[in-house]
Amino acid sequence: MVELPDGVNTVTNGSQDTDEIMLMPSAMYTEPVELSRNDPRNITERKRGLVVGANATVRCIDQLESGSLDYVIMKVTKTLPDGTEGADPSKLAIFLQLDGHAQGGFESIYNPTTSTSTTGITISSISELNLPEQFGMWFLTVDQADTKVAVFRGRNMYRHRFRLEVMNTDADSSIFVEFIEVSRRRMTAKEGGSNARGSPADQLGY
Repeated sequence: MVELPDGVNTVTNGSQDTDEIMLMPSAMYTEPVELSRNDPRNITERKRGLVVGANATVRCIDQLESGSLDYVIMKVTKTLPDGTEGADPSKLAIFLQLDGHAQGGFESIYNPTTSTSTTGITISSISELNLPEQFGMWFLTVDQADTKVAVFRGRNMYRHRFRLEVMNTDADSSIFVEFIEVSRRRMTAKEGGSNARGSPADQLGY
């Protein structure tokens, strides 16, 4: 009997991007990556000045590993770095995958107006839901017309894959993400699937 990781779905209509639900390491890479090694350390990553073009998707992090997520925080604004006005920041979609968990779901939502598909959840949806601050859900600490600050608080364990993507659902203008900060605790890294190495003595990550 083969034990599949949480979140593996059977796609029957053939219309879904299979990369959206891949959790099996051997299916993601040409070289076998079933082996894992201990790599216990805290990792904090921050990306600054991210301009996401119209209908564009940016993959911020995609790692085959096990661990736990502490938090994700991002600030999105309407004013682009050159001082011009960009798209409404609420049009940014966030796709955060922790194995089989992804708020908003893995299934792409097709928008015939923009001819694009979106996974995850948009900031506009987070604003409309008006979710309180809680673990395991996106919520907004700043919800202004020209500025949004989205936060995801962790305590979420994952065993196979950690991935974060952002997508601009506006068809005409760019969106400016001032920064994205991610803090997590890695326990094991899948051989061949991690671009960073650490040791038990290096608790600060990189």
